[in-house]
Amino acid sequence: MSGDTEISPPTGRRSARAARSSRRPLVIAAIVAVLALSGGSIAFTSSEASARSQFDTVVSAFEAEKSAVALTFDSAADLRDDAEVALDDSAGRVLAEDSRVALAAAIDSATIRIDGVEESLLAAEKAMSRAAAADDGSLAAGAGLREAASSLEDFDFPEVDSLEDLAASLREPLRAVAEAVAAWQAEQDRILASRYTNHVHAVGWTAELDECVGSVDISAHYDNVPTIAEHWSCGGRAFPDEAGTIIRLTGENEGTYRVDGIVKMVNQHIATVADVPRGYDLLYQTCQNGQSTTMSFTALTLLD
Repeated sequence: MSGDTEISPPTGRRSARAARSSRRPLVIAAIVAVLALSGGSIAFTSSEASARSQFDTVVSAFEAEKSAVALTFDSAADLRDDAEVALDDSAGRVLAEDSRVALAAAIDSATIRIDGVEESLLAAEKAMSRAAAADDGSLAAGAGLREAASSLEDFDFPEVDSLEDLAASLREPLRAVAEAVAAWQAEQDRILASRYTNHVHAVGWTAELDECVGSVDISAHYDNVPTIAEHWSCGGRAFPDEAGTIIRLTGENEGTYRVDGIVKMVNQHIATVADVPRGYDLLYQTCQNGQSTTMSFTALTLLD
């Protein structure tokens, strides 16, 4: 072999070195990609944690505000309900209806305001349900939580302000109705005091009637048909017999009664116990004008 002949390196060794050189950029790129992805995942996790913390803080504040509104709502609803009871209880127990009309109007106004707050509370429940269902997905980095938190922060309860003077709006109508009921009761007491009163002083028969100090319960002598009696001259002439008259009995048959009028007249000389009328709460017997031939029975209905 001549001295100027070139000696070439083995073909196999050159090919391996070239291959390694061509793969190096790909390996580096892969490493960079892995590092980038790893760093991004850490960033996403940190962002989502921050969003979750913000969301939890907002939810806590929202729940506290909703609870406060609910307490105000419950208090207002209780006041309204008490006013409705007062209105119902006053029915038929006032001398004029103007105070009840005013209270009914105040109750209607309060109910409209209370219903508005109730609707807000229902809307708040729905808003909370939507927020609780917020789903960020795998690459949202807390965006969904932040959006849900923002929607809760924007939620307001403006209707609750209308309840601030609700108690005051009911106070005066309630007072007026209470005074009207008191005036009605005073009038009823006056009427009752001025009504005819009869005292049933004893249970007995002729001897007790002759004492002439009030009526006598003679039911036992009439097969226990409830009956009181009085001589005409001892009080019978004063006993009212006009139907619808309200009287008061004291003593043995105490109570308030309505007079239903004379239901039967008999001749004492020929009448028997069988002639005593039945089916009434109480009978009042007296001889009209003191005559035993015109003995009357007046029916009474017990009211209380």
